[in-house]
Amino acid sequence: MKINDPISNVPITNALIIYPHTPILRYPVTTTPFAFTTTNHFNSPKKPLEYAFMSDSTEQFLDKCDTCGQCTDACPFLTEYGEPDEIIRNRPQKAFLCTNCTACNRLCPQDLQPSEALFQTKIRLIRSRDVPKATAQAVKAAVSFAERGHKAPFVHYSETETVFWPGCSLAGTSPETVNKTAKLLSDLLDTPVGLALDCCFDPLYQIGDVDPVKEAVARIQKRLDEKGVHRLIVGCANCKKIFTQYPITQRVEYILEILPDDIIENLPDGDPYLHHPCPFFRIEGVPEKAKQILQVSLDAKRASGSPEPSGTDDLPDIFSGPADKVDEPDLPSCCGYGGSINSQDPDLAEKFTEKVTADSVGAYIVTSCMGCVNRFVWKNRETYHILDLVTGTKPIKKPVSALKKWANRHKLARSQRNT
Repeated sequence: MKINDPISNVPITNALIIYPHTPILRYPVTTTPFAFTTTNHFNSPKKPLEYAFMSDSTEQFLDKCDTCGQCTDACPFLTEYGEPDEIIRNRPQKAFLCTNCTACNRLCPQDLQPSEALFQTKIRLIRSRDVPKATAQAVKAAVSFAERGHKAPFVHYSETETVFWPGCSLAGTSPETVNKTAKLLSDLLDTPVGLALDCCFDPLYQIGDVDPVKEAVARIQKRLDEKGVHRLIVGCANCKKIFTQYPITQRVEYILEILPDDIIENLPDGDPYLHHPCPFFRIEGVPEKAKQILQVSLDAKRASGSPEPSGTDDLPDIFSGPADKVDEPDLPSCCGYGGSINSQDPDLAEKFTEKVTADSVGAYIVTSCMGCVNRFVWKNRETYHILDLVTGTKPIKKPVSALKKWANRHKLARSQRNT
């Protein structure tokens, strides 16, 4: 039996389908409205030989890098495995343990892009199917996650000109925050704001399996067009990164670009430490905007004469709050989830996490990534997603399980279809 994809109207010969209430299935016949063909380098013939050669940007980096070592101390990955050029030349498979945070770029005295060279190395190895076992398993898990979230019953697109795209982690962790944010945007913009619930395939992108990401974005484009969407407000910095790398015709804005500086009415007691998700440093002005929103709220809290938090009597003055200024890192610092290193090298991922928790000692953490929130809460750190503070939603106190996230995403999509 042959069927056509109802979105692209092309025959489906290699479909990956999700049925409601069933686990992921490969290659069944289906009539689901979100069927699509899938490309995976581990299920397809080995790529042509030209994929084995380095990109021009990698070759240029290797030609110019003088192995000065100035980038290594800021990054647990480089501290462990050495300078980027040495990794690319002699141990290229270790590039898969790079979190793509771009801290090394900001330290390079020659203004080179070590992180881009490492990322291009990932792409080259993925396309030539020259990957270690742990990476192959990480890719397989990322494919399963992305394809599942890209299909019914987890997908929904509202028929409104403007939609809020929360991203997978926010939708799975806190549907309440998603709904409150969409309502807030409707009030701020004085126009109906619906929801777009889908997966942009960023987990594959971070590992270097970029070709399926481009294919997924093309499908997302068609889905947005079919629903008459013209403006996409995204709540996930990784999604913003993907839609910048693979542009769609819709206007795409990051949520913090929309919100006024005084949007947070009440900060928790104590000192906030602002952890920027790694993709923030790829979005011009967004790290500064996040800090400004927190700073305005912190200034208001100090002006109101808020008392110092309890339990600070024995702490040094630097830990007595609220502080005058919002504290933040000088360089990008991964939470330990970037590039799926938590599944490839848990010990290295732990070092990234410990770096953030050490830098933020004595403060509560505020971040704009729900993946980071789950990671820090797992380390028993008081952590808030900035949209929880914006909407007044109760923050999570412990990590949300994968099963619960899928259930939340299913429930959120179903509730939208029923409205």
